[in-house]
Amino acid sequence: MGYITGKDSRQIMMGIWSIEEEVPENSPARFIEVFADSLDITELGFKRTEPAHTGRPAYAPQDLIKLYMYGYLNGIRSSRKLERECGRNIELFFLLNRLVPDHNTIADFRKDNRKALKKVFLVFVRACKDMKLMDAETLCLDGTTIRAVNGKKKAVSAEIARKKLEYAKAQLEAVERYLQTLDENDLHEKRLNKPMALDLDKDHLPDPEKLKERIAFHEQCLKELAESGRGALLFTDPEAGMMPAKEGGIKACYNVQTAVDASSHMIVDFDVTNNSSDRGRINPTTEKCKQEIGLDSVKVIADKGFESLADIEECLLHGTAADVGFIQDREDRVISMEYKAAEITEEDTKSTKPEDIQRCLHAGVLPRCLSGGNIRIEVQELSSVSCFIRHEDGTVTCPMGRQLLKQKETKYGTEFSSREACRTCPNRCTDSKAAKHVSIGHNSTYVPVRMYGSGQYPLQQIPFNGKSSKNLNNFGKIGRAEKRVMIFIRRDILKQKQRQQTSEHPFGTIKHYDGASYFLCKGKEKVTAEYALSCLGYDIRRAITICGGVKALIQRFKRISLPKLLQMAEI
Repeated sequence: MGYITGKDSRQIMMGIWSIEEEVPENSPARFIEVFADSLDITELGFKRTEPAHTGRPAYAPQDLIKLYMYGYLNGIRSSRKLERECGRNIELFFLLNRLVPDHNTIADFRKDNRKALKKVFLVFVRACKDMKLMDAETLCLDGTTIRAVNGKKKAVSAEIARKKLEYAKAQLEAVERYLQTLDENDLHEKRLNKPMALDLDKDHLPDPEKLKERIAFHEQCLKELAESGRGALLFTDPEAGMMPAKEGGIKACYNVQTAVDASSHMIVDFDVTNNSSDRGRINPTTEKCKQEIGLDSVKVIADKGFESLADIEECLLHGTAADVGFIQDREDRVISMEYKAAEITEEDTKSTKPEDIQRCLHAGVLPRCLSGGNIRIEVQELSSVSCFIRHEDGTVTCPMGRQLLKQKETKYGTEFSSREACRTCPNRCTDSKAAKHVSIGHNSTYVPVRMYGSGQYPLQQIPFNGKSSKNLNNFGKIGRAEKRVMIFIRRDILKQKQRQQTSEHPFGTIKHYDGASYFLCKGKEKVTAEYALSCLGYDIRRAITICGGVKALIQRFKRISLPKLLQMAEI
């Protein structure tokens, strides 16, 4: 019995033969061809959409779009590797009709069309929504750091710049004094107040002019850091930021915020930032997503790293129900709003316009886009009188019985407050959103206050023999609003587990399976285009899996009309 043998590749075959016959029916390259050929490259803003009448002809943008889509779908991101694949990959023979663009041409296309490439990704997301592959009703938000093209040696922080400035000044001082006196001992003088040893050798002294240039450079760095408010300056990619990397250490990175559809696990949108913190990013990222994808309202799930009460409130005012992980161990997140009387109709509650949503919330009515979950709203009126009490052991409790912390001693008494107690309090004793600060006189035992609420919560009663200093409280002296709106968001552990199972998977796939754990381009716009191609490749794989194959995806895609980009916001 012999071996399995194939056809002789050097033998001329008779009959009709084409490269297409060698590409399998289930190859993603077949969908790439259909999708790229359907794009309106002029509408998307690609350059060189019209061939020039003179000079060397350019490559068609559709061909280079196909090349990049295929490359990122298969973990090939380098322009040189893409050039090499064009000369040996039969699927690229099929897509490009055996064209082999130069690596400079390939790299320049990504650089010159960085905004248009992000739009290509958004077109596919909108197409998936029209094909019913995703509903984009609930988004799982998460952030990850991806290394930028900038080494640690090509970055400086304010602390390092100050140390290097002091070191350079000390070197210059020692060198100039040695050149004037030719005293070798000056080079080895102990300087205990300097951050580093001078480490000078009389036979290899640094040039004083170069030291002066170094001093001027570090002074300029400190000036720029002070003016910009940034923590570090990066010289290779100035738009990146120094932040903790996932693999450990502080490195130059971009923080990528990704919104993943909870039903399909497809990436709906993303945002690239140079801020290491996720706090305060929910509303900006969600509003950008709603605008670019054409969504009226969404529900968002994010982890506790996004915890920001002001950001969550902004989400509610824009029709986004944000479920964020709790940092503190409590069951409800409490948001206090100003009450504004208004007549709310059923049409108002159905509206997704921000102005209608805000009018409903300030009137104490929950809009339909925020209902059906773990959010409830109530209007509280000024009702019961309670008090802050200083007990015999010196501790102070608020009207709800929660302990306050001593802040400072004043001429007339002691000031107490607790941010945590006010943050989770279901009954407000103040119109302000900030924590309540109460001053108790040296000879006082309580401070009276009028509470908002319905009386369902037990309150401290004014002690029968207690003393109160009228000079240290404003009870009855300051006018207060008669009503406040209170919004309660209940802890939902199941949603947090859903977020973890949904948003972490795309990061792992793109970073490790596709090898995109670092960026190849410099600058926020180019990095955005690069990550858009990575997300596009990930979403195409998900779409093929959901549809049950490439052929089924092509059939679905041909049945829809490609989303119009005229309604899409400028990126």
